[in-house]
Amino acid sequence: MPIKKPISNRFLIVPVLLLLAMPAAAQTLSADDAARLATDHPEAVQLLEAPIERAQGNLQTARMLPNPVASFEREGAEGFGGDGSETILTVEQTLDFSGRRSFNRRGAEADIKAARFKALTEAATLGVEARRRYFDLVAAREELAVAKRYGEEVNELLAQTTRREQGGDAARYDVERVRQEALAASIALTEAETNVYSAERSLAALIGTDPLSENVVLTDDLLPADLPPASTTRLPAISTLEAQVEGARWRRQSASKYMPDLTIGAGVRQTEGLSESTGLLFSLSVPLPLFDRNQGEYRARSADVNEAEARLRLTEMRLTSEIASLRHRLETLMAAAERYEAGALSSATELRQIALASFNGGEIAVFEVIDALQSTREADLRTITLKHNARKAALALAELLPETDQ
Repeated sequence: MPIKKPISNRFLIVPVLLLLAMPAAAQTLSADDAARLATDHPEAVQLLEAPIERAQGNLQTARMLPNPVASFEREGAEGFGGDGSETILTVEQTLDFSGRRSFNRRGAEADIKAARFKALTEAATLGVEARRRYFDLVAAREELAVAKRYGEEVNELLAQTTRREQGGDAARYDVERVRQEALAASIALTEAETNVYSAERSLAALIGTDPLSENVVLTDDLLPADLPPASTTRLPAISTLEAQVEGARWRRQSASKYMPDLTIGAGVRQTEGLSESTGLLFSLSVPLPLFDRNQGEYRARSADVNEAEARLRLTEMRLTSEIASLRHRLETLMAAAERYEAGALSSATELRQIALASFNGGEIAVFEVIDALQSTREADLRTITLKHNARKAALALAELLPETDQ
């Protein structure tokens, strides 16, 4: 299950990043685009592929036989070149007759599976983080739009109240009250602009373009469109743990084989001097398992198996609970956001329109207009918060279920 991206796709990242950084014309960016840019970033690809390469290197090592050992000996009664010298040349090879190397190789193969599933999990997590920052920016921009509109409305109300005060239809107190609200609206606008700036830099840092052009149009809505269907596939996080259990079991089986490795040697002995002769040598050496029968290694590897199996069971239970909780939270928040937008938000908007019309007709005081404008602003911000919270729940669910829509 490789995660390497096609080289052609990687080359496509560069023009996309250039378009996002160009301020001349409006460009579009979807949440899928942000996730793809984050996971296709060269440094991210290296981080995702390195554990797989490491596991493949370990497998290559596990497949290799130990190197043979060549030895050369020369002995002489009167120096190396004197009479009675003897030369011995041998080659020794250690062989595994217990099958431990085969079990270790299978454990290394399981490690590759675990590394690949883990890479899929981490890639999904990275994509979710990119989407999370994307929708943080969507929410920040919507809040900025609310702050701008509120500031414009209060400034217009200040201008109207000032004209009325000059015509004798309003008190100076009314003018100063609206002026205070205008100053507060200006501060709120500055905070909203700062939040947008921070969200843009945060997203740009993850997808690999800095700065993110203000002309980039974010195309996805803040509120999730639908509740994702229940997953029927095996989660990569669970598959990773299952592969780790498999690898631990193979290593435990390897440790259960206490038969030592045999070292076989063959060589040539040549005697020089008064009686020259040449002969063949054969040697066989084996450690005697009198004291250490690998009990400690087997005990340690058994603990690895117990730990891996327990982690798998606990993770399955935790994920089952978290997924059910997040699905319920997402469903509740989506319904609440839709219900609030259809009820309270529309009511606040109508209240604002009535208040402005009544104030223009001289039927209500400026305080009532400010209250109506504040109510509409708070309703707008609460709607954005509900939608954003629903999106956060959807993203948290997608992090556990990478195949679901986000």
